[in-house]
Amino acid sequence: MTGDHTPVDDDRAPDGDDGDRVSGEDGGNHDATRRGLLRAAAGATVAGAASTAGCLSVTTPADVAAANAVTGNVGYFVGPGWLAERRGDVVVLDARNAERYRRERVYGARRVPFDQVTARTSSENGFVPDPETIASAVGGLGVAPDDDVVIYGASVGSRVTRVAFSLEALGHEGDVRVLNGGLDGWNGRLGTGDGRDRDPVEYDPDPDPSTWVTREWIAERVGSFNGNGPGLIDVRVPEAYLGAPGSDALDPDHDRHGHLPGAVNVNWIGNVAGRRMAEPSRLVQLYEGEAGLDRGAPVVVYGGDNVDPTSTWLTLKAIGFDDVRVYDGGFDEWANVEEDRARYPVETATSVVIETDGSVGGDDDGGDFSCTG
Repeated sequence: MTGDHTPVDDDRAPDGDDGDRVSGEDGGNHDATRRGLLRAAAGATVAGAASTAGCLSVTTPADVAAANAVTGNVGYFVGPGWLAERRGDVVVLDARNAERYRRERVYGARRVPFDQVTARTSSENGFVPDPETIASAVGGLGVAPDDDVVIYGASVGSRVTRVAFSLEALGHEGDVRVLNGGLDGWNGRLGTGDGRDRDPVEYDPDPDPSTWVTREWIAERVGSFNGNGPGLIDVRVPEAYLGAPGSDALDPDHDRHGHLPGAVNVNWIGNVAGRRMAEPSRLVQLYEGEAGLDRGAPVVVYGGDNVDPTSTWLTLKAIGFDDVRVYDGGFDEWANVEEDRARYPVETATSVVIETDGSVGGDDDGGDFSCTG
């Protein structure tokens, strides 16, 4: 993270250059760093804050897990120190919108076209992720199937986890990780401007259907969820889950309100503490102790859309649940089925709401609690 780098315009980036303009107050030839060290010195609560080679060391979930004897693949979430040490070996993807990306980003990061990586297509069994559209978007960024990838946003919100899910659904061969703490925790070089156009690569998807379920898969198992069958988690706000009459949380585009029969409500916001993943030991208690999930059984997560449930999908995988799947059609699809609605019932009478106390930092929670990551 040292050495000079002359700022360049994005459309004149020399070969081998990332095409970013280095961000700094004087626009000089230097590596810009985040001002996180100053914030920490002023009293910001950053766990394990320490200065190391110009980067802020942040306690990662792996550290917390070890301290609390929590098992599971928490390595999905990595800290800024981890990324700084491996910056030249991974592709960094920015899940935020274009305006935020142009303003400031991890140097060399590539902005994900979010509307394309969330694309889904209709099958005879219901909506599923659209592998061709997603693969085209990823390949257009110059990402190859075997590239190791780190994704970040303003926090670890649901836009970030949706990108991770989309890669897994494609059958991505490389490692997929998320930057814990988001851009705010990054103290390395920054870039600004539009970024450099990447040479596209041919991305041949190998879809992994074990990452999602369809409407028909759900319908065939109605009555078995959270009993002797798979776990089922509704990640929406409680008012939407309950179908509370008159609530602003109810989607006016839904013909019916309530939740899938047998679903337990755990709002996805509980997965996040500010800009970081919530403490793993707390998440284990939340999902195993309170929601009663069995890590030895499949678990299905759904929301109103196909974005927010991916936060819970990645969280459960990170704390050791092996078989976690997203209902990509979500309640958007289920509530609006036009034929044979008895096969696709909506429930309000029987409800289990697990209270959560999470929060999403960085202005990442929208009016519908959908995170802009």
